[in-house]
Amino acid sequence: AVNELRAAVKFALHGKAALTDEERAAVNIDGNAAILPEQFVNDIQVLRAGFPSLKNHCHIIKASSNHGKMPFAKIGGKKLKKYKSGTKLTGEAANTEDIQYNIENYGALVPIANDLQEDEAVNIVQEVIKPDFAEAGVNTENDEIMQIVEGSAVDKSTGAKDWRDVKKIIDGVLPTLRVITNLSGSVYLKSQEDKNGRNLDLVKEANGKEYFQGKELITLSDEDITASATGKMIFYVVNLYALVKFFERKGYTVSTDKSVFFESDELALKVQERFDCEKLDERADFKVEFTPA
Repeated sequence: AVNELRAAVKFALHGKAALTDEERAAVNIDGNAAILPEQFVNDIQVLRAGFPSLKNHCHIIKASSNHGKMPFAKIGGKKLKKYKSGTKLTGEAANTEDIQYNIENYGALVPIANDLQEDEAVNIVQEVIKPDFAEAGVNTENDEIMQIVEGSAVDKSTGAKDWRDVKKIIDGVLPTLRVITNLSGSVYLKSQEDKNGRNLDLVKEANGKEYFQGKELITLSDEDITASATGKMIFYVVNLYALVKFFERKGYTVSTDKSVFFESDELALKVQERFDCEKLDERADFKVEFTPA
């Protein structure tokens, strides 16, 4: 069987004319780029498992074009009507909102020699670009998602003193919540003790995931989520699935650019993914900051 990744890289380096009939049948082309094979994408997903990703908690929509509009139902308060046989039901207009999406390209560039062979380029994609792209992809997606979370959050910090104030928000909001914090916030929760010095065991672990008050706890780095002042703890209590609509185009693509590193006589090998994040339902998005005693 033809190696799909090798065929994709060969197309990126030399164009369609350089491919054999078998290679042409194996590679999917999108403009001047080749769509990387499914196994490459699966490998990236495995690598991503080592990093905290917010994407999987959002509503992911597979888009067939880079630009468009999609209707979403706005949930809340509707009920079915009870009726007997022969009773005429009156129709109601659906409570929907159209979301405009504009998918952008996100990628990584790696300089390679102009005379690099396909096998050497494949090794660079596998051993250099793939692991680096997996981490960078998660970080980029998290940044875009957190911009929506932070921009829409209702601040509940007034009067907040400790983790119990985060619990109050969880108890007063509909389910399907996630608690997002940084490493400092996670350490704070795990270190809480009672008056006798016994750990309160606030964070539970099950199936490789952490939970606080029955809600999944997602911990990002202190650089990803920064409190407003040194020493403060910061938490977001949010329904990511309702809040963030994550539009993505299928697959990752590979292509080359001869102009980027023209002065050094090198090609730029470019790997891209394509997505857009949009906001919908912000009713369950809260922020709590406090300085622990």
